[in-house]
Parts: sequence; structure tokens; C-alpha cells
Amino acid sequence: MNKDAVLATLIGFGIGLLITGLLLVGPNITKSLPKINLPTISFPQSKQKPAVTATPTPSQFAVTIESPMAEAIENSTDLLVSGMTSPGATVVIAGSVDDTAVAAQADGKYAGKITLAEGKNDIIVTAYRLLKQANQTITVYYTPESL
Repeated sequence: MNKDAVLATLIGFGIGLLITGLLLVGPNITKSLPKINLPTISFPQSKQKPAVTATPTPSQFAVTIESPMAEAIENSTDLLVSGMTSPGATVVIAGSVDDTAVAAQADGKYAGKITLAEGKNDIIVTAYRLLKQANQTITVYYTPESL
């Protein structure tokens, strides 16, 4: 056998014995070592305010779409979009083909017609009053086939 091979075998055997000895005797040695306590560091904590969820009140400016329903499938290109907002607000109904602007009535109701394109149509209704703006989006699908 080669001298280098014998030396490598002896070194490997020695390292294996050392690792095995540490695994067997190591836990007992650590018990006899002095305990080291690390200092505790505490940072000043900022006072976090609890999360406040605002509940909508009637005085808040908002717009809702009552018709058509979201994800509706229509078979006519003309679509009447209606809903509620603040009285006197200007409402812009934006479709994929055209836009319509209407004024909300005294009771807050609005209605306007837009034209649909075949397939998916995202309809965005935006209400403007004074310096405020509110919007809502729905998706409607148009197919010329009768359902």
C-alpha cells in the first residue's frame, strides 16, 4: 500500500474518532463550563395607535351602481346604467366604447346609457361634487347570441 494512502486513512480515522468523542462527551463538558449571560437590550417602544376603522356615514360622498349587476351577460349593445349618489352630483359613466355624463336627481338617483363592445366591458361610474370624487367599477359581458 502507498504511504500517502495509509497517512490519509489514519488522518480520516483520527478525525472520525474526534467527532465521535465530541458527540458522546460534549454534552457533559458543556454542563461544567461557566454560564454566560448576555446583556438584555430593550429599545423604547413607540406607542402604536389602535387601528380605527371608519364606518361610512350618510354624509360621506359615495356612488353605487344598482343596475346592471356585476358580471352580468347582456345581449344588447345599449345598456342602461343606474344607481345612487349625492343629490346634484355630476355622474360620468365610462364604458369601453363611449362615455355619458348625467346629473343626479334631487333624490340622488342617476341613469345613463352606454354602448357595449362584444366581450368583456369594464364600466366605471364616477361622481363629482364640489371638490370630491367617488367611483365604482363593474364588469359586464356582451354577446350578440340570444341566451
